[in-house]
Amino acid sequence: MRLQIEDYPGCAEAARILIAAREAGIAGPRLPADCRPQTQGQALAVQQRTARLLRETRQDAIAAWKSALPSPEKTVVAPIYASSVAHGDVVPARAPVVRIEPEIAFELACDLPTRDEPYTHAEIDAAIGSARLALEILGCRYAAPEHASLPELLADHMFNAGLVLGPRIASPDAAPASMTLTLSVDGAEVEQHAGIHPNNHAKAGLYWLANFLREQGLGLSAGQHVITGSYAGFLDVPANRDIALAYGDLGVLKLRFTAG
Repeated sequence: MRLQIEDYPGCAEAARILIAAREAGIAGPRLPADCRPQTQGQALAVQQRTARLLRETRQDAIAAWKSALPSPEKTVVAPIYASSVAHGDVVPARAPVVRIEPEIAFELACDLPTRDEPYTHAEIDAAIGSARLALEILGCRYAAPEHASLPELLADHMFNAGLVLGPRIASPDAAPASMTLTLSVDGAEVEQHAGIHPNNHAKAGLYWLANFLREQGLGLSAGQHVITGSYAGFLDVPANRDIALAYGDLGVLKLRFTAG
């Protein structure tokens, strides 16, 4: 079944509630039943309405996307806004422990706009300008996400709470299917993971995303980044400590989350 954005009467109210809750930084109850999305298509409509409201009222544009190959059970796709993208090595945090996912972010050098014919992998490869080490910051608006429906989680951007962009890697083609990830805190190694990309191909989610957005009458823009899945599930790291995450031989992302 082809996934399609599906507007519905409660869409705008759901978007406004999610924006207010995300800005407050306080997890709360599920969306009210009268505006709760019931399908993945309705959840995508909430995402698009959220993006429109943020752009129109706060000049907060889509700076990145998260994506992965869809499964019969769920679709993982969500915009990431400029206000939640960090480029430096000091990143504000709202809690003493920050949940992150180590990923590769592909940066587009040119647009991939909507059109009738599908994009080939070669065309998408040609549009990629560079790639970076990246961390997705996780968070959920719902205090009990295990009780929220999949459409509600998708409407809330599938746990995305931000993105940290680190050093560029040698080439987008250098993003591997697997690599060893080593986490250090204050200079001491604390854990190591045999990292494997969930789709076994770092660009797979980007290939899917470009054509999914094309089918919706949307597109990707030059300068946007796309993350496509974690190499090690999630990691919990402490705030107010020096964090270093080594991505095999690709490089090291160093940062410090600061929480009051």
